Amino acid sequence: MRVVVVTTSYPEGDEDPSGHFVRSSARALTRGGAEVHVIAAGGSILDPPSQDGGLVVHRAGGGALFAWPGAAARAREAPHRLLSALPFAASVLARLREVGPVDRAVAHWILPCAWPLLLAGTRAPLEVRAHGADVRLLLRAPQAARAAVVGALLRRGARFVFAASALRDALARSLAPEQARALAGASHVEPPAIELPPVAERAASLRRELVESPGDRLAVVVCRLIPTKRVELAIEAARAAGAGLRLVVIGDGPERGALERLARRSDPAAGASRGAGGAGGAAVRFTGTLPRREALAWIGAADVLLHPSSHEAAPTVIREARALGVPVVACDAGDVNAWARDDRGILVAAGTVESFAAALQTIPPRRLEHVGPPLP
Repeated sequence: MRVVVVTTSYPEGDEDPSGHFVRSSARALTRGGAEVHVIAAGGSILDPPSQDGGLVVHRAGGGALFAWPGAAARAREAPHRLLSALPFAASVLARLREVGPVDRAVAHWILPCAWPLLLAGTRAPLEVRAHGADVRLLLRAPQAARAAVVGALLRRGARFVFAASALRDALARSLAPEQARALAGASHVEPPAIELPPVAERAASLRRELVESPGDRLAVVVCRLIPTKRVELAIEAARAAGAGLRLVVIGDGPERGALERLARRSDPAAGASRGAGGAGGAAVRFTGTLPRREALAWIGAADVLLHPSSHEAAPTVIREARALGVPVVACDAGDVNAWARDDRGILVAAGTVESFAAALQTIPPRRLEHVGPPLP
């Protein structure tokens, strides 16, 4: 069986923190013996295909728009980057011709990834995976445009896979009843696959370095530093939670400068340190973007992952934290509240400093021997 996967999110390498959920899903297809070709944003249409484990990766350009810290943030920063969407779609069509006939086609993101598959006239069964930003884009679009996109995919016989039930429900509510019923019948909910490299040894080392007293606790935030992630809520909550709590912010983005200034105001005596070196005794530490394995080690070393984001579907970082045995304090976004009903390690707090701080105070310090390998 030959499968083609079209996506705007795919890692440049093992340590690139972006798009691992797509690579994990594509790798899962190879376990049944399929030959899987991934057509991904980045690079150039002139680049030859490359091997990534059992996957054949074809780059299709579009990196001016489809790159860190996300298409929406990059377009806000420089609106002309939106023009990259058209050459990307054209390059995907060219790559599809190079790949040739396939037995199955998968689009990761409704927009823009499913559209080239429709334009190419691919006759193979089509699966469209919605992760969050694509659904939010459709919800902001005029109703007629939204109905046209969903209708075209339904007429093509596409099967929809939503990362979270909240996404499917929100999109269905925005459609006419007949189309909403058709969408429900042609869809199911399935969080993306995740794969975790071994990080226990590095996690234990980080914890020994940073947690000096048995009663001290380490909290981490891992995300793009953009407004919807609400990292300021985590900073203020960590300050309000009292002494003995250190916060590490892993990631970068346009909000970093403002967040560092907030951290200095929250703790003017200690301030906030830049870079990844030295604990320095600071209450809040910013590491910038780290290689994926290092970021996962920081999560594994922590007493708690803070996730105050207001716009989510099925947050991968929460699932990674729980796989590493780390408790999570999060806001109710996407399917987080539903997960919390089945997992006592996820605490859902209101989007206020007081609520987050109160939830933080219920998390006890972990013992070093509990920093271990991923749970099965």
